Amino acid sequence: MKQLKLTRARQEQFLKALADTGSVTTAVATARTSRTRVYELRKTDPAFAAKWEEAEEIATDRLEEEARRRAIEGVAQPLVSAGKLVRGDDGQPITVRHYSDNLLLGLLKARRLPRRERSVRFQLPPLRSAADAVSAIEALADRVAGGEVTPREAAELGKLVKTYIRAIETHDFDQRLQAIEENNDAKRS
Repeated sequence: MKQLKLTRARQEQFLKALADTGSVTTAVATARTSRTRVYELRKTDPAFAAKWEEAEEIATDRLEEEARRRAIEGVAQPLVSAGKLVRGDDGQPITVRHYSDNLLLGLLKARRLPRRERSVRFQLPPLRSAADAVSAIEALADRVAGGEVTPREAAELGKLVKTYIRAIETHDFDQRLQAIEENNDAKRS
């Protein structure tokens, strides 16, 4: 097939076919151009690149719609027994509706990140001393009671508070020890 110049009309054909199919190969064949030409144009023409991205989004939306339809509405498939089509009294093949749990799970995973991957919107109170840990833990308990934070998330944040407080206590201990050593050195001199 002769590959023709990528005119505006062919660009539009390519983009429409890309939105319809999601396939660059099919889109270049429809527009009667080459992959090289469209990829080069995408590199050099930001407007074309933006339209390309939009076409891919449209194709992805269509895929998602079809996956949702198959997962929720199901697909009618002919009933086969012993390798033969089962027919009803009217002679027509009997169909059974099949649903795809895998598609449904895939759609859920794409839409909703697991809790551990979602950001927890919770601001810990300032932690300047070990005494501040009490207010931090109380704030966490309030957020759990309000349903804003799960108990598991609160436990993880509680571990963070404990680790931070240990670091503060260690730092305070090191400072006190250093002060004692400096005091002892001053007395010796």
